[in-house]
Amino acid sequence: MENQYCYIEFDFTNEGNFKDLKATFEVIKDSKNNSIERDDKFWIEAFPKYSLEKFTFLDSDLKPNFDTAEETELSWHFYSLIELLSINYEIEYINLKETSHNKGIFLYDAYSYPYGGINGLIVFLESFSCNPKIYDDGAGVYNYSHEELNKTKKSKWNFSSLKSLFKTAMLLLFISLIASCNNKEKDLQFEKEVFYEVYPALIDSVWVNAVLNYVPPAPPGIDPSEYKLNRRNESNKRFNKELAEFKQKKFPVDLVFFDEVVIREHYKELQEHYKDAVISKNNVADTLEYKLDRKKLDAYTPFHLKYVSRIPRGNNRKFYNECCYSVRGIVILSRIQFDDEKKYGVLTAGIECGAMCGYEYLIYIKKVNDKWVIDKIDDAWIA
Repeated sequence: MENQYCYIEFDFTNEGNFKDLKATFEVIKDSKNNSIERDDKFWIEAFPKYSLEKFTFLDSDLKPNFDTAEETELSWHFYSLIELLSINYEIEYINLKETSHNKGIFLYDAYSYPYGGINGLIVFLESFSCNPKIYDDGAGVYNYSHEELNKTKKSKWNFSSLKSLFKTAMLLLFISLIASCNNKEKDLQFEKEVFYEVYPALIDSVWVNAVLNYVPPAPPGIDPSEYKLNRRNESNKRFNKELAEFKQKKFPVDLVFFDEVVIREHYKELQEHYKDAVISKNNVADTLEYKLDRKKLDAYTPFHLKYVSRIPRGNNRKFYNECCYSVRGIVILSRIQFDDEKKYGVLTAGIECGAMCGYEYLIYIKKVNDKWVIDKIDDAWIA
C-alpha cells in the first residue's frame, strides 16, 4: 500500500537524530494535516540545536541564542522552510518510520501537481544529518544527488533570490491582471449567476443518478445497452418519486460537498453534443477555482450540505463514505464551459469515494426562453 504514496528513502547513522527527526515530523504533520498555525517560538523549540544551526535567520526574526548559518547561495532561511512544510506544500504527510537498521522512509500524499517540489523535504531530512538515497516525487523514481539539489537551491531556493523573484513575479502578475481583469470578472460573474440558477435542478439530477451508480450486467440474450437504459430509467423514476416525497415532508437529504468549484476541460464534448455551438480556438477554460457561496446553496432546503475544504483521507474518508450520507463519497462540481455565444454550457459533477473509487457525470445545459435548464446528464467515467 505504501507504493501509492510519494516517498523519500534515507539512511541515518545516529539513532538519536532519527528520534528527533521523527518527533519533529509528527509536529509538522499535525500542523499541516490539521491546518494548525503555530508561532515562531513554538518552531524554535520544536527543532534541536544541531538542526537549527544549519539554517539562516533574519535580523528581525526570533532567533535561537546560539550561532546559526551565514546566508549563502546554498543556505535556507528557517522560517521560509517552516512555512513551506507546515502551510504551503500541497501534500498530506503520511508517515516517517525506520524500515531497517539505519534506514528510513518519508511518506506523503500529493494533492495535485505541481505541489511545491521535493527540495524542502530533502533539506528538512538533511538538517537532522539523514542522507536521502532514493525518492519518488510523483513524476518518477530517482536516485538522489546532493549536487543536483544544490544547483536547484542556487537557482530557486536562496531566500534573497526568492524575495527578488517574488517581487518581479508579483509585478508582472499585477500588470497582467489589470489588462484582463474587467472581462474576466464579467465572465466569472455571468458564470456564477448561471451556476446558481441551475443548481436546484442540477443537484436533484445528480442525486437521482448517483444513488444508483452501478447497473449489473445484462442477463444472457438481453441487449446490454437497452438493459442498462431500462434499469436506469426505472431507478430514476423511483428516486425522483422518493426525492419528491422528501421535499413534501421537508426531510432534507444529507450530502458532503467539496466547497470549491474545480477546473475541467470539456469543450470537445460540448461541441459534439451541440452541433451548432460556436466555439473558437481562443475560447479556453479559465484556470480560476472559486469557493462556493454556501448561503446560495443552502437556500435550496431539500438538501443539507456538509462542506469540506479538502478531500478527506484515511479514517475521515471512511466516515464520509459510510456514516450517514445517501451518496457514498464527496460531491465535486466543476466550473461551466460555455460556447462563444453563451447559448450552451457543460460542467461536471464528480463523486470521490476513495482510491480507485469514483465516478463523474457530464451535465449539459442550455438557454431556453432566457432561462438556463439542464439538457442532459451523461456518465463521464467510473473507477
